[in-house]
Amino acid sequence: MNCRFAAVISHPIQHFAPVFRELAEVRGMDVKVFYASDWGVQPTYDPEFQREFSWDVPLLSGYDHEFLPRNRRAEHQGFFEIDSPQLPARLEAYSPHAVWIHGYGHRASWRALRWTGRRAAALFFGDSELLRPRSLLRRAVKAVVVREFFRRCSGFITIGERNEGYYAHYGVPREKMFRGACPVDIRRFQATIAAHDRPLRTDLRARYGLPQDAVVVVFSGKLIDLKRPFDLLQALETLVADRLPVAALYVGDGPLRAPLERAVADRGLQERVRFAGFVNQRDIPLVLDCGDILAMTSEKEAYGLAVPESMAVGHAIVASDRVGCVSPTDAARPGVNALIYPAGNVAALTNVLRQLIESGSLRQRLSQASRRLAATQDIRMTAAAVVRAIRTLKPGFEAAWSDLSPDVLAELECEQNRLEAATCQ
Repeated sequence: MNCRFAAVISHPIQHFAPVFRELAEVRGMDVKVFYASDWGVQPTYDPEFQREFSWDVPLLSGYDHEFLPRNRRAEHQGFFEIDSPQLPARLEAYSPHAVWIHGYGHRASWRALRWTGRRAAALFFGDSELLRPRSLLRRAVKAVVVREFFRRCSGFITIGERNEGYYAHYGVPREKMFRGACPVDIRRFQATIAAHDRPLRTDLRARYGLPQDAVVVVFSGKLIDLKRPFDLLQALETLVADRLPVAALYVGDGPLRAPLERAVADRGLQERVRFAGFVNQRDIPLVLDCGDILAMTSEKEAYGLAVPESMAVGHAIVASDRVGCVSPTDAARPGVNALIYPAGNVAALTNVLRQLIESGSLRQRLSQASRRLAATQDIRMTAAAVVRAIRTLKPGFEAAWSDLSPDVLAELECEQNRLEAATCQ
């Protein structure tokens, strides 16, 4: 009897579907994912992107899945919207040994946690951190509600130091944490870049009107206030005035695009600043490869998935100190593959960009480190953490997991070793 693994998640997400596909290939495991909505698969309007879209990579292939029964399609990601009263019955029918619970902000997550009890391990996944200031009321409520939710979870698939610090703040012991990653399909990114029939980098730069001899700084994300896209524009204006060979490519869309385009025209930077707009998943590796540096200027960023995506194509990383993946063992490692500056400090942002533009050797060193460390952010890292958690938690579920034979556990150990061997530290 294989180990049955279930996941309860709001909708198919481009970064997590490959994780479930990877787990489905693990010998000794069966996988089934329960989705509360079809966002991402069917065209969906995103108010921050200000457009309707669906992802253009496979989200449902390679693993078993089920869309939970609902009276109507979810219109937004609210607590009561992401729910299905039939979830406990569907979990009972599948009878998993472990359940991935994706966040605590949806009613479906609470139903899943209540169902697990002593019959299945509850493996929590979230991207929260303590970087953002929270109101006294919010902190008081979370101190009670979140602490109780976490107390009932068996284990936590963590994504880095700041994420682990968040769990520790709410009373989660370190032995319940299993380091994975906020996953990116690094192999898909690298395969796209390595493909023989891909457009040349010079052709891609020409497509967007970028100077071939410039150091190109990429901004990748929604063009919204919290991500502070104007900070990069202000820094670029200074660098161009100093006659440095620099250009910027904004990848993404949102309500600030029109104001940014007007500011670019007003400052006469049309030849140095270009807008790619929304780019879907198949093309994002190629568009990122136009650049040399990623600038993540956010004042509020739980993790920052654009960082590992950019690492896959070899970007040097510039990030504010409010980005969740910044720490010595996370994706953006200060002084290793990243330069860090205080969020909102445009002078400091300008300074670190100047260092990278003026020093090709520094830029190359950070770029090489990004390529080397990209595997630590791959989907296999997260899959390995799930297998490690199940193996570690087995003694606490002897009665409920009595159908798991020693042969299956031995297979899981071998598979964990295989997955971990594919990553580097």
